[in-house]
Formats: sequence, C-alpha cells, structure tokens
Amino acid sequence: MGLSGGTLSRLRALGDPTYLIAQPGRQRALRFLALILIGQRLSYLVLAAVNAMSSTARGFESQVLNGTLLSVAVLWTMVFVFFAWQRGWFPRWTVWADIALSCALMWVVTANCPPGFELTSMNWSPKMALATASLIGAALAGRQALVVSLIPMAGYVIALTEHVGPEARLFPGLIGHLNSCVWFGLLLFFMRNYLCRQSKALDEAVAQRVAVERERARVEERMTHHRQLHDTVLATLTAIARGGLDHRREQVRRRCGKDAEYVRRLILEDRSASTEGLVEELGGLIAEAEEAGLRVHQMNGDVPDELPSRVVAAFVGATREALNNVVKHSGADQVWLTCAREDDVLVVRVVDRGSGFDQERNVDGFGLRWSIRERMVEVGGDLELFSMPGNGTSVELRWPAQPAERTSATPELVEQPRG
Repeated sequence: MGLSGGTLSRLRALGDPTYLIAQPGRQRALRFLALILIGQRLSYLVLAAVNAMSSTARGFESQVLNGTLLSVAVLWTMVFVFFAWQRGWFPRWTVWADIALSCALMWVVTANCPPGFELTSMNWSPKMALATASLIGAALAGRQALVVSLIPMAGYVIALTEHVGPEARLFPGLIGHLNSCVWFGLLLFFMRNYLCRQSKALDEAVAQRVAVERERARVEERMTHHRQLHDTVLATLTAIARGGLDHRREQVRRRCGKDAEYVRRLILEDRSASTEGLVEELGGLIAEAEEAGLRVHQMNGDVPDELPSRVVAAFVGATREALNNVVKHSGADQVWLTCAREDDVLVVRVVDRGSGFDQERNVDGFGLRWSIRERMVEVGGDLELFSMPGNGTSVELRWPAQPAERTSATPELVEQPRG
C-alpha cells in the first residue's frame, strides 16, 4: 500500500520539533499513544517472524499456513498503521476488525501448533491478543472496554480448551496470559485518560497565555502610536511653538497636513492602508529634516522592492528619531543617509559629523533605547551604534533581508542630491 503525499509530509514532519507542538493537546496525546500501540504490535510481529525463519517453525502442522497467517497479520498491521496515521488515531471499525482478526488467529495458529507447544513462544497469536487488549483499553470507553476485552480473552480460552482439552497443566499459563491482557488494557486506559486530561489543561493554559499576549500586543500597539505621535505631530507642534518653524511656509503646512492625516487614520483605526516603499518613505523623512534646516545626503543601493509594512514602519520611525537626534544633540547641519542590502541584511545608516557622545553614559539620553532600538527589535531587527565625543555618530538600523534575485553584483551606491 503506497503512502499519500499527506502521509509522507507527516512522516517528514516528525523530525520537526515544532510539528506536534502546533497540534491540539488531545491530538498530541493520541498520536503518542498510537506510536506506543504500533510499537508494541511490531515487536510481537518481529518475534513471530524470527521464529518463523528458525528451526522451530518446522514443528508447525503446516509451515505454509503459518507463513500465510503471519503475512495476513503483517498486511493488517500495515493497513492498521495507515489509517491511524491518516486520522491521527484508530477509527472505530479498525478496533472491531482487530478483535475479529485476533480471535481468528488464536483459533487457527493454536490449532496449527504441535501438541504440547500451545503455551510456548511458537504460538505467537496470544501476543497479538495482548496488542488487541491494549488497543481496546486505549480506544474504547471504560465500561465498553471492560466488556469488549472479554472477547479476545474468551477466544483464547476456547481455542486452548478446544485443541488441548481442559487439562490442569493449562491453568497457570492461561491465567498468566489473561492477567497480562487485563493489565495491558487497564494501563493503556488510564494512560489515555491521564494524557488527555493533561493535554486539555495545557491547552487551556496556552489559550490563557494567548489572550494575555493579545492584550500585550494591543498595549504595544498603543505605545507605538504614542511614539509615532511623539515623533510626528508633537515634534511639529513643538518646533512651531519654539519658533523653529514658520507655520506660514508651504513645506510646514504640508508637514502639518501629513501629521493631521496620521491622526485621522489613528482615530478611524485605518491600519490596513498599504505602506509605500522604504525608499519613498525615507524620501519623505528627508524632506521633513531639510525643512528643519538639516541637509541630508541620501544614497540608495540594492533595496528589496517588497517589504512587510511593519518593517517599513519600523525603519521609518527609527530613522525619523535618528534624524531628530542629529538636530537636537549633534550640532551638525549635514547628515548622510544610506539604504542598501549588505550580505543579505538590509541596512539603513544615519551618519553625522557632529559632537558625538560617550556611549557608556548617554545612550538612554539620546532616545535610542525607546524610539529606535525597540522599534527594530519588535520586527526582528537590531541597532548598531558607533559614536565618540567630538567624532560624530553612526546609527545603523539592521534587518534580515532575502538574498538578491539578480545574479549580478550589487550596484554601487548612487548619491541622490537633495535640494
């Protein structure tokens, strides 16, 4: 029987530790139990196959019949495993079919054994009955499992007494086998109940954790809005209030219009609007910076055409705050802004030749931790900072980027003159 593509995918997924974690708890528990039941059954079949190839097999009344019965058991196990793997557990009809096959094997295999060997390892059918008892305990409800488990046990008793006779020497071996059937069934029954209860409790705990994470995400979104308002609307209003910007200038009015549009989107919760490309967004930042009296030299290299909107937003917000820091703290009137892919990492670099600062003492004072670094960390990126007193500052915003599709070398940075 061939394996479908879905089955092969599930087999390959077993090597991925995140595969089962992504499944519901009950499904993980049942799949684990299925592996135990299948392993138990296979261990019995391997032993039966070894005996069939040894000299012991010559003692059977018919070696051909024993080989045929063993082949039937192996074929059924393959079907059994296939349906269990397809559905994650054993369909109800496979349980009843397994009980019927187990009873038939006990009858025929026991009859095929030579007299006096019915309770030895030559008779491999009782082992299959143990596997069936485990399946009944794991797959059926409590009372139903108790009643149904009597079927293979009764079949074993009938097969022995029919072919051997009710002799006293059968009693110890018979009781030992029935005892094993009972305890195998009980063990798997309690194991299933325990694992399913624990999985349910774990799923509930995970659901609670997800709810907490969602609430935290909402809080982080609000904080993102606060940062954005600080870097845009409040920065513009503060500059106008201090007299640094003339509100009658056309550029200042455009900037106020953009800030008003952002506030309007924030009020309407319109967060689905598509974000422009990173280069275009950075161009808008440069216009804002030059309105504040900072000359920006922009250089662009190989930049991915499509980036996640939240990554673009993180780059833009962090770059805006880096430019604000240049205006507020560096004393420089020029800055160099580059955007390019470097070894599969997208880098936006802001460099000034201003006063610089001591990184060991003044990092938090420059807004790097709150407005810049955290923005990049939230999207899987990072910040690299280089500064010394009197030697300027370099702020590198880094985010993993996909390798370039083109095979040619990355083009050199081309300066785009501003103003």
